[in-house]
Amino acid sequence: MGVGQGLALSSILSAIYLVLIIKTFKKRKENLKEKIQTDILSFVDDGLLISQEKSYELSSAFLLSSYNMISKILTDLGLVIEHSKSEVFHLTRACNPPNPPIDLTSVRGPILQPKLTWRYLGFFFDRKLNFHHHVYHYATKCLSTLHAMKMLGNSLRGLLPTQKRLLYRTCIVPIALYGFQLWFFKGAPMVKNITELKKMQWRAALWITGAFRISPSEGVEAIAGLISINLHLRKLNRRYHLRYATMPPSHAINSLLDKHQNKNQHQHKFALANLTQKQKMKLKSPIKDVSERLNEIKDKFDPFHILFHPGLRVVDHFSSRIVFHSPASSSDKALFDHSLKLNLAFNETQNSSKDIAVISDGSVKAVGSVTAVAYIWKDNKVIAQLKAHANNITPLEAELMAIRISLTHALEDSEAQQVLVITDSFEAGKKIISSGDQHLQKSIIPIAEKIKEFLSKDRRNFIHF
Repeated sequence: MGVGQGLALSSILSAIYLVLIIKTFKKRKENLKEKIQTDILSFVDDGLLISQEKSYELSSAFLLSSYNMISKILTDLGLVIEHSKSEVFHLTRACNPPNPPIDLTSVRGPILQPKLTWRYLGFFFDRKLNFHHHVYHYATKCLSTLHAMKMLGNSLRGLLPTQKRLLYRTCIVPIALYGFQLWFFKGAPMVKNITELKKMQWRAALWITGAFRISPSEGVEAIAGLISINLHLRKLNRRYHLRYATMPPSHAINSLLDKHQNKNQHQHKFALANLTQKQKMKLKSPIKDVSERLNEIKDKFDPFHILFHPGLRVVDHFSSRIVFHSPASSSDKALFDHSLKLNLAFNETQNSSKDIAVISDGSVKAVGSVTAVAYIWKDNKVIAQLKAHANNITPLEAELMAIRISLTHALEDSEAQQVLVITDSFEAGKKIISSGDQHLQKSIIPIAEKIKEFLSKDRRNFIHF
């Protein structure tokens, strides 16, 4: 009983099956008398053997030995390698280097003749890894798509400029910038690649605006509402770096980062942590840019925190015991009625020794400093007056800080059953119980855990906002 190719379960089952093959290969490689410096990668059924040496003879010998070994392992498991689909590719920095073939006749395979470009998972690699062919291929593909879009429209008129711009941004730009992280990093020779993309965008701007071909590219792009391609790449690259902060600990990229960034992942032999300071200074790599960018991030993200899992959030367990009392409308009469109800609710909490009222507010000054103030009321008297300061945070974060310091103090009362929170930001309260925004984790998680603990102790415990 098998699983059809292309189904979601296919890649999962293949990964489980290939783990045994990869582990067997590594174990046999370690047991050899002469060590073979070869790594193996696999993307579903696309396997990749990598050897890094200073001579073609040595790297070819290692690759041939590894190929024979993996072929024997697969044959023993009842699998077959399609030798006709095997390819070899040599990467080098030298000028006019040789390009020797590899003979696979020992395993009933062909003699592999290396090509000048190699396509793997949609990326086009050239021998010096400058990715000129990759950018040229996708820029040409975008121009073909652009010419096809000229046929869109009806018998009366064509597309409006806004519609053309929308088509370009949604259908063409993602194709043109596919895999840009491979070549857009500090120190990389990217002038030729950016020039190729600028030509493509200039053609698109002419189509959008209907301008003459002699029109300057910057002016036409500005009229068409298109950001310069190099600025757009810089923006996307910075966002791409930030995504590494939210990667799961098991991600392979973590093994290439510094020790304080690898999330306890086993370090690769070529990881940044294993390089000397002099080697890091000479290194030009996207991984180095990512590491430098992560050093600038102060907030820590945990995308798999239990409070952010659907079904395990505070609102999923205690929605009936967390009540929000908001005004019926923004009219003066509705606000007046709401203030009367608020006064009544406050007086009721003060008449019971098991009820607590907290009043919190956060304010942002013009200079950027923030003050959060909270008053804790019980038995018709203020039992605590709290104040906290911070810099460079948003008004929403200021309100969250005020609610956090007030509830943290109020929930420490072991006799408390009803807690009334008086705040001018319902949004902050809803953010806490829904745990929806990961960029507010630092403010949300501590107080959400306190609320969950308080509501779990007794079914009579309630929180009112």
